[in-house]
Amino acid sequence: MGLLPCSDGVDTVVMKTSRDLCEAKGGGKKKQEKQQALLTPYQLGPFHLAHRIVHAPITRCRAPGGVPQPETAVYYAQRSTNQGLLISEATHVMPAISEYPNTPGIFTPEQVEGWKAVVKAVHEKGALFFCQIWHSGRMSQSESVDLNLVEKFRIAAHNAISAGFDGVEIHGAHGHLIGHDVLRDRNDMGIHTRAEHNQCREAMDILQAVAEEIGGERVGFRISPFSSYIEDQNCDQAELGLRMAKAVNECNILYASYIENRGPFISGFLQTRQSLEAFRKAFKGTFIAAGGYTREVGNSAIESGRADLIAFGRLFLCNPDLPKRFELDAPLNKYDRGSFYTSDRVIGYIDYPTLEELEELESPFKK
Repeated sequence: MGLLPCSDGVDTVVMKTSRDLCEAKGGGKKKQEKQQALLTPYQLGPFHLAHRIVHAPITRCRAPGGVPQPETAVYYAQRSTNQGLLISEATHVMPAISEYPNTPGIFTPEQVEGWKAVVKAVHEKGALFFCQIWHSGRMSQSESVDLNLVEKFRIAAHNAISAGFDGVEIHGAHGHLIGHDVLRDRNDMGIHTRAEHNQCREAMDILQAVAEEIGGERVGFRISPFSSYIEDQNCDQAELGLRMAKAVNECNILYASYIENRGPFISGFLQTRQSLEAFRKAFKGTFIAAGGYTREVGNSAIESGRADLIAFGRLFLCNPDLPKRFELDAPLNKYDRGSFYTSDRVIGYIDYPTLEELEELESPFKK
């Protein structure tokens, strides 16, 4: 089982032998005199987490016809740890044309049944599992506004709980409907107050409907306030993102997940004028940060109080045992960016090895 080459600015090393593994474990233990902040427990509303490393929602394009496959269950089970938290890939609340093919849905009986098997596999590992529900919005070629959209989200949340999920995350990041359709335009006289009110209201209506359906303690919301799109050049995204952080407090939801600008980190701090500090202060619930975090920067963010939990995407994608590797300060697998969105349900999906599998492969006693 080979590791796949890639590079995106996160230092990763391929482990060669079991001796390397032993050295990594030994070195890691010496460094763990003080428990890492990422590995400390956390009470997420009614859920107890054993650590603060969250599997971020990652589009994988392995669900033909929108139905999760057996390999989907394998993928998520591989990344499940006892009392760990996983967020699923973006899952459609209704039929839609998406820029990503073979993305799952949760609006048909077949899709719900498909997810049941995946959830079961995750729960058997003792992990918690939230379903990220979305409508592709302005990134879709279909209509981004649907008179029944609030109802579609409500039904999707109901279906997710029926499938066994512990909760849902409403996707408002990367230009998908809410989170960017909640943007307001500026003109010479300032901000268009009407647009601000109406668009925020749609997002709030969806959040409120979902919270009423399954309980606010089972609802999260994701937003990327620093993403930019051509049509948003005259929009104050960060300012409205702050407004949303304050507004969602009214729904008493469980958490908000904010995606930080990716950039160079120095001494654990992102070197940019755009940070999540204002959003962290505005939102009263659990705050999850994401955006190119490493082990070191994630620990720093937790220690300093800049976030409660850290969501890892690409590192979790290629390191199924990421919490264990962080614990041991062990080398990380490299990921293959070219296989992120392919239809192959093995390569670049469920073939990334764990530390134990690497040790077994290199063992001189292997038969």
